[in-house]
Order: sequence, then C-alpha cells, then structure tokens
Amino acid sequence: MKVAMIQANIKDDREVIMIRFLNGLNSEIVNVVELQHYIELEDIVHMTIKVGKQLKRKGNSKPS
Repeated sequence: MKVAMIQANIKDDREVIMIRFLNGLNSEIVNVVELQHYIELEDIVHMTIKVGKQLKRKGNSKPS
C-alpha cells in the first residue's frame, strides 16, 4: 500500500490516512479497534483482521 501511494505521489498525513481507513470499516470492528493502541496503519490493519475474524467466529458480523 505504501509503495502504491508513493508511486501515485500521494503525500497524506499518516493520521488522515488512518482515519480514512477506519471510516470505511464495519462499525462493530471500528468500536473495538478504536479502543486499542496503534501507531501505524499496519497496526490498524492487523487489528482489523483479528477483530473481523473474532466477530465472524462469534457470528456477530454483519453481512457485507
């Protein structure tokens, strides 16, 4: 992702990128991820995947 952004010459603030990413997620996932400590977008992506899998196992995920 970072490489594609550099190639496209996109220079965006890291915080803005993370906020945009979170805004595109399922609200159930966002509610959990926002409570976690993260520094980089990669941290958010990994947490999002973990939370999504947990919700799916519990049967609480909303259909896409």
